Amino acid sequence: MSSPAAKRPDQFARVAGSPGEVPKIAGLFRIVWPFLLVLFLAGYLTRAAWPAPPLSATLIGAGFLALAGMLAALMTLGRDRLQSFLKGAQGEEWVARILAFLPASFDVYHGVPEKSGSIRSASDYDHIVIGPTGIFLVETKHWEGRIQVQDNRILCNGQEPTRPPIDQVKLAASHLRQDLRDAIHHGLDVQPVLCFVDGHLQDGRTGSAGVLICTSHTLPDVLTEQPDAPLPRDVQIRIRDYLDARVRTWPQPTTGS
Repeated sequence: MSSPAAKRPDQFARVAGSPGEVPKIAGLFRIVWPFLLVLFLAGYLTRAAWPAPPLSATLIGAGFLALAGMLAALMTLGRDRLQSFLKGAQGEEWVARILAFLPASFDVYHGVPEKSGSIRSASDYDHIVIGPTGIFLVETKHWEGRIQVQDNRILCNGQEPTRPPIDQVKLAASHLRQDLRDAIHHGLDVQPVLCFVDGHLQDGRTGSAGVLICTSHTLPDVLTEQPDAPLPRDVQIRIRDYLDARVRTWPQPTTGS
């Protein structure tokens, strides 16, 4: 069997979109807005101190000390939160590289906003994969440690996350299912998939509550497994045309030479 590197580019999946873009933007926004608040308060205290302060020198000094403490706390918290968002973006980029090597009969879309229109939604679909084996909504989780599935719950190192990933990916899949049905007027099923990049999952794949759960290593096998009822080619083309139009409405990023 030939390796992926030995194949021509036209033998791989068709890819559109930018993986990891939304987590990066969200991470930067979460960091910036508290600093804007600090700057506003610093400006107020400065204005209060000059030329005729309505506050006493003691209160103004205490205010600046409080702002300094707040700024230090925000820098620490912002750094941790930014690293978390960037880690999620790296996970999406890693999975995107794997999806790029799917067969040419597949179409892959990254970071598609949940709402239609030229303005990107605050939430997006990590990866949409369309092929003869069906329509898949892939949610990427860059978790480290032991991944377990118990009673339709995902545990990482024995701990349950505050936001259950199974519920998250099922909700996203239902939104995409409705979006596609409204667009092409055809009854469609969207299979939700949870993909763990670094986590250790026993046997590499499992399922729970209608969600396929796998690692990045087993993801290609999950997506290319032959179903009982393959997705008709004409339906796949109609979905592809719709998502292509969605991609073309996005503001396209410019790249330097």
